[in-house]
Amino acid sequence: MLYDRIGRNTLLVRVNSISYEVLVPSGIAARLRHESDRKNPLTLYTIYYIDGGVGGGHLEPKLVGFLDPLDREFFEVFTTVPGVGFMKALKCLVRPLNEIALAIERGDITFLKELPFIGQKMAERIVTDLRGRMAKFALARAEEPLSIEPEAAGPELRAEAIQVLEQLEYSRAEAERTAVEIFARHRNLKNIEEFLQKVFERVHAKGDGSRQ
Repeated sequence: MLYDRIGRNTLLVRVNSISYEVLVPSGIAARLRHESDRKNPLTLYTIYYIDGGVGGGHLEPKLVGFLDPLDREFFEVFTTVPGVGFMKALKCLVRPLNEIALAIERGDITFLKELPFIGQKMAERIVTDLRGRMAKFALARAEEPLSIEPEAAGPELRAEAIQVLEQLEYSRAEAERTAVEIFARHRNLKNIEEFLQKVFERVHAKGDGSRQ
């Protein structure tokens, strides 16, 4: 498949004449963005799932993609633990998967609870549910983590913000000016949804919905 826009943890991919947004770990997105000899098209090993609460909310089909089938298999096993959803897993795997797998096999709660969004109780649950199933992944020669820490995404988030505004028919100059203003006023924005919310508030605070 061919891919176009690269977000912090998304790829916009084209299969024939249809485009899909595929969630990917932020480490994979960063590597694709920075590779000088970028492979395009590429092969993604995907998982299809339904996001949302059964009987109480909007259900949305989503795809998660990986460059290595072993990464996909690890992610599938890791997210079988109750409370470790797909979005949490996409954000918390900031150490190489072999190190995480080894910590699970050893029952290393201290290591696991240092991962983002994984506290003491969740770390204990992960060990209880997955210990004895991680040997294959602990032996993998993984060098790069699937995800990266949120702080590393500053320039990438700004670039994504400008791309999204251009898709919303802002001119390049207008998109850059808006991004500069929003990030100057709100320095702790962590994702594109938070950025767009601030743009929305900025536009409608002027009273008539004008972007000027």
